[in-house]
Amino acid sequence: MDVFVYTFLLLGAATYMGHLMVRLKQPEILGEILGGILVGPVALLLLSLIFANEKPEIVRYFSHEEASPLLQSIIDYAAVFIMLGAGLEIDRKDLIKAGKASILTAIFGVIVPFSMGFYVGKVLLDLPLLASLYIATALSITAVALSVATLIQLGKLNTKPGITIIGAAVVDDILGIIILSVLTSLKNGGDLESSYLLLKFLKALVFIGVSITAGPWIGRFVFRNSENISSNERLSLVLIWVFVFSMAAHIVNLHLMIGAFLGGLTAREYLRSTEVENIEQWIWGFFAPLFFAWTGFSVTLSGSSLGLSLLYIVLAAFAGKIIGGSIGAILGGIRPKHSIIVGIGMNGRAAVELVIANIALMEGIISREIYSSIVFMAIITAVSTPLLLNLSIKKLKL
Repeated sequence: MDVFVYTFLLLGAATYMGHLMVRLKQPEILGEILGGILVGPVALLLLSLIFANEKPEIVRYFSHEEASPLLQSIIDYAAVFIMLGAGLEIDRKDLIKAGKASILTAIFGVIVPFSMGFYVGKVLLDLPLLASLYIATALSITAVALSVATLIQLGKLNTKPGITIIGAAVVDDILGIIILSVLTSLKNGGDLESSYLLLKFLKALVFIGVSITAGPWIGRFVFRNSENISSNERLSLVLIWVFVFSMAAHIVNLHLMIGAFLGGLTAREYLRSTEVENIEQWIWGFFAPLFFAWTGFSVTLSGSSLGLSLLYIVLAAFAGKIIGGSIGAILGGIRPKHSIIVGIGMNGRAAVELVIANIALMEGIISREIYSSIVFMAIITAVSTPLLLNLSIKKLKL
């Protein structure tokens, strides 16, 4: 019963607020995130003021801590399906052509915010080395699902900047593996074995290369030899195909979402238009609103982080990703004015960096104040990225 109540609240709030934002000519995702904030931290704050001395049973339905164990699997599915939708929108040949721009965007989009984050932690906040490295890592990782959904809704995903953002997200994930491996080794007091890191990097690179080149050949055999089965069986086959790619990505230490994206990318040309439409209806009618509402629902309203640490971290996050991503895009051949769109598209955070911050908090590496600042940074970038992306696309005439 509880799962249905949480899903009802999140989906209802996301749908209503998303529709309201569309009427106000703003990105639908922005409304979906705000809907999650309203039925989560805002509702929880109001109820705590009304019921100061006692907490009625209804309060738990607005609590992220109560909902998380029950909904986490559904949210993981939602993230996977959003990236499946991205894969179904992208032409594989265009993605390969964007290779140089994507690689440079990812490299500079990690190096610049990482450097700024380390400077904030070590110099401005006078934190220990390991704490500064965790802040730097949290600032350097991109949550691309926010930008992908915005670009799809604006019909701009299959443009050069849109494809560059997608490709950069894949490379960003590989770089994230290396950084996290280094941090884990430092945390455990181990030696940094370059051969071990190189092996993880090569495994991820081989998986992506084989998926993009050999995946379509296998897909053609699978889907063209299943033309005579029922539409329900065809749908099941597509889902199995995507889950195989997701699990394979996980095996080589990539995020499940990257596997789902590659699964959609390699299957799109062999699917009927009606099949793609049916899958996308579920993605954008259920999974996407639920995922983005959960992003807002996960916010914790606290005064402990509203200080200089928040200001420094947010400024470093915005400047690092937008400047770094833009520089990489320009060097990769994107027009200067459109490179800003790429930089903004790389600016969203919503998931992995919060996990990193939570690990650092649990290990006693960072304080509750710094942790709260990282959480607020993630929320601010998550809420503002769709809005800024929408504005920049219109102003810069993409």
